[in-house]
Amino acid sequence: MTNSGLAAIIVGGGRSRRMHGHDKLYAPLGGRPVIAATVEAFEAAASVDAVILVVADDRVAHCQALARERGWPKVRAICAGGASRSHSVANGLRALQSTPAAYVAVHDAARPFVSPELIDSTLAAAQQHGAAVPGIPIADTIRHVDGNDQACETLPRDALRAVQTPQIFARALLEQAYREQHARLASFTDDAAVVEATGAPIHVVPGDYGNMKITTPTDLAFAQWRAHEAHANVRSQRSDGDA
Repeated sequence: MTNSGLAAIIVGGGRSRRMHGHDKLYAPLGGRPVIAATVEAFEAAASVDAVILVVADDRVAHCQALARERGWPKVRAICAGGASRSHSVANGLRALQSTPAAYVAVHDAARPFVSPELIDSTLAAAQQHGAAVPGIPIADTIRHVDGNDQACETLPRDALRAVQTPQIFARALLEQAYREQHARLASFTDDAAVVEATGAPIHVVPGDYGNMKITTPTDLAFAQWRAHEAHANVRSQRSDGDA
């Protein structure tokens, strides 16, 4: 059952292993949990018709209560993740079955600063090419090392991109890829790799440096500073307007 719309699967089923015991998705960010900021970015995007939220199994009830409290009309289902990121996306695809959409965006729940413009530009490319991901140029020198941590090759930066989410696909293409690669899902680190394994090409669109992923405590501290500054700017603009 499809139409021309876009559904988003927001994936937050991990265990935040690099956060020293803290669950980054439920840390405060501008007066709301990180995961709420991410969901509400998609709630605010006009191109998004529906959202499936995939979280750790012990967070499902909490997120259902959060959805009721904050009022998320686009959220169609909240389900538990799987053994790997790709297994979590597979669970999200199953939860999406009764929701009409011709395109599916898969997005990291730990990227709360995604913009409507990035969603729209990636969707436009997916509508043209079938599969599209945002990517940003690499600023650092990247070296390939061997098993003994010896540098053996310097990779050309001009040909490299750091890939972000949302990654957007024609729904039929993504569902076919997940069926074909079912036995290998644990080996993939993102959805583009799952689709690419079927032989389908992936188009890369310009990403957004502001679309950061919260992975470490330092990332979280920076994200909280960004959210604080954004709120301060809004308050300042309102004060100026009232003057």
